[in-house]
Parts: sequence; C-alpha cells; structure tokens
Amino acid sequence: MQNIILWFFLLVSFASKAQLFTEKQLAEKKEYKSLLEANKNVDDVIVLNLSSKDLKSVPEDITKFKNLQVLDLSKNDLIELPSFITKLEHLQILKLNDNALIKLPKNIGELVNLREFSLHKNKLKELPASFCHLTELSRLDVYVNNLESLPDSIGNLKNLITIDLYLNELSRLPITFALLDNVQSVYLGGNRFKIFPKQLLSLTAMTMLDLGDNQIKKIPSEISNLVQLQFMFLYENKLSKLPVNIGALVNLMELDLSGNRLTRIPDSFRELSSLFELNLDYNRLSEFPVGLVELVQLKNIHLSYNKIESLPVNIGQLLNLGSLTLDENPITELPESFYKLKSLRFLDISGTSIYEISSLIGELNQLEYLNLGDLDFTSEQQAKITGYLERAGAVEIIF
Repeated sequence: MQNIILWFFLLVSFASKAQLFTEKQLAEKKEYKSLLEANKNVDDVIVLNLSSKDLKSVPEDITKFKNLQVLDLSKNDLIELPSFITKLEHLQILKLNDNALIKLPKNIGELVNLREFSLHKNKLKELPASFCHLTELSRLDVYVNNLESLPDSIGNLKNLITIDLYLNELSRLPITFALLDNVQSVYLGGNRFKIFPKQLLSLTAMTMLDLGDNQIKKIPSEISNLVQLQFMFLYENKLSKLPVNIGALVNLMELDLSGNRLTRIPDSFRELSSLFELNLDYNRLSEFPVGLVELVQLKNIHLSYNKIESLPVNIGQLLNLGSLTLDENPITELPESFYKLKSLRFLDISGTSIYEISSLIGELNQLEYLNLGDLDFTSEQQAKITGYLERAGAVEIIF
C-alpha cells in the first residue's frame, strides 16, 4: 500500500512538472491582456498581462487560471501582494516591478516553479525567509528598493544566474551568498558597502560584477580568483590603490574605475589582454598608465579629470583605439606617434594645456568628433586645424 501511495505522489509530481512550458514555448503562447478576455478561456490562459491597469489590489479572480505560468502585474499601484498568489502553482515568471509594494507574503516560497521574479522599483525593506524556498529561481530583479538585508538562507537559490540588487540599502551579504556557485551576474551598485563583500570571492562563475557607487576603500587580492569576470564596475568608491595581481583577470573586457582616488595603476594591468574599455575618469593619476600602450586591443580609454602631464611617446601602438578622453588634464603636447592612431573617431582634449595641433592630425582619417574647447586657440589657429582635417571628411570640431 505504501508503495502505491509513493508512486501516486511521484506521478502527480511528474505530471505537474510536465505541464511547465519552456521559455521559447511561453514566448509563443497567446498573451491575455484583460480579465474579461481571460475569463472566457480560463483553462487556456498561460500568459496574463495586467500591467498598467491602475490596479490597487490583485484581483482574486486570477486564482481561476490554474494553468497560468506568466503573470505581469507591473506598473500598477499595488502596495501588497496577497497570499492567495501562491495558488498559482505553475507560475514560472512573475513581474511586479513599478508598484509600491512594502512587503511580500510570508508564504511566497510556495511558488516553487518560479524561475524569474521581477520586483524592481518598489519599497521593499526585506524579503521573507520563505523566499529562499524558490529554488528554481534563475533571475531575480529587486533593484531600486529599500532592502537593508537579505535572508540568511539565500544560498539555497542554487539555480540563480542573475541577481540585481542595484540601489538598495545593503551594507553586508549573508554568509550563504558565497554558495551561489552558478551566479554569473551580480549587481550591487548604489548600496552602502564599506568593505568589499568577501562572499563574492567564491563566485568563480561570475562574469559581471557591479559594485559601483558604494564606499569601498580596498579591493582584496583574492579578486584574482574571479578569472571568468568580463565586466567589472567599481566606479564612485574610495579606492586609492588596486591589488598588484589585478592582471590575473585576463578575461576582463570592460573595467570602470571612475570617481575614485587612484594615483597609479599596477604594472600587471598590461596582462589584461581582453580589455577593450577602460574608464579612469575623475581619479588622481599623475601619469598616463604606461602598461596601457601594450593593450593593443583597447578601443576606449577615459582619463578625464586627472593630473596627467604627458602622454607616452609610443602611444601610437594603440592601433584599435576609437575613443580617447583626456579633457581637464595638464597635458601640454601630443607626441608625434599620437597621429598614428588611425582608428580614432572620438577625441576630447578640452581644458588641457595643449597649445598647438600638428598638421599630422589630418592623418586621423576616421575622426568624427574633436573637442578643443578652452584651449584659447586664435582664430588663425582654428582655421589651420580645420584645414588640416579636410581629408578626414565630416568632423565635428568644438573650439
């Protein structure tokens, strides 16, 4: 008898799973956009979009739709999510963004098939403990809320790939955050971190990390563990130096360190062989990072508002460079090799101390934008520069 009961429950469980559609299949399903329309075909409703309906509360009628797998309640005026939402046991995607939710029901964890949960732009201060029962969750968006902490058992969400917590009130992560071994993208910008969260150093599958706009003063040397990182944003922090082994991040393609207190860049930077975008605006660099000229794959370099006085004589090695911003630095001249940057399309040297532009600038035949503002060139000099660039085609020049 016990075996029969066991097989019965296994069969029910399998049947429940078998009813779930793939992401591709869901995209092909009819989208119902009103309860009036949906009530005519209760059993056929798989995707229900009730966004932007000025809803003040969730209509209990939605519990009729036993086969519902995608529910969009975004852009309404909801302040509460009722507990009866968990009756929608096949729900895979739930969108509640752009409301005024201040809390979630304690039993939210009963939505065990949920894969994507969108809660951005609400007023949530916490997530209930049962949230960590959503073990099928692969994407979680809770950016622009008031979260001060995360549930201690968040490490149970083993299928999580993307977690977006941008613009909240977080200052620490639970210890179990380190167990999210499948996570690839973590957004923690705009929070209250003063110390780099050590839990992140265990997430070796991570390819995207945003910790910008916090108050972090130091990056631990163990950052070298994150060798899969392709995008790292550390803008608007309080960094005065970088770990000497940062060059171990050989897959890094984009790095934003703007708005910090950096005075120099480690020599290991020359090992960042995949880097194509680097932002060092608003720092305290007194010289152009020498190792950068070896990164010939670089396409965009931003060095505005530093204290750089000169450029390296071999800067012309950066043959793929398409954009260079050097504005508001005390640079006095451009070396001759500068004019070998044949891929350059965007150049800003406004607010520098450059007093002369060589006729060789005409060799930059890909140039589209040239900012020479606040350089006090005479009208005669301006006319010469414009003449030099005739071969470059249509170039927007700002004097």
